[in-house]
Amino acid sequence: MKNILFILLFLSSSVFAFEDLNDNNFDEKIAGKKVIVDFYSQYWGSCKILGKNMTIYSTSSKPDDVEIYKVEIGKQKAIAARYNAFAVPMLIYFKNGKEIAREIGVRSVKQLEKNVNKYLK
Repeated sequence: MKNILFILLFLSSSVFAFEDLNDNNFDEKIAGKKVIVDFYSQYWGSCKILGKNMTIYSTSSKPDDVEIYKVEIGKQKAIAARYNAFAVPMLIYFKNGKEIAREIGVRSVKQLEKNVNKYLK
């Protein structure tokens, strides 16, 4: 049963895809909210693993008041430079538009849950 759930989740992952931010909407999207931004590269396997974990987290235990967005560092070089986000995957946690924490590397679903409770509560 568990395997079937994961298969269905991954097949429907496009339904739960996170919005990619760019220079035109980045500041607007993170303003006044609790936000996780996933800085990633489409070419790194570890970024894909984190993306799957974030999809599972967002559909299982993410609080409603937390938003998740993505920034592809190869396409959004100015944003990546602004946040010095060149080691990927990197998660930056924002509260009301201000960076409050950052983490580099893959995080499990449980780690994501713990970190959101730590940084965004």
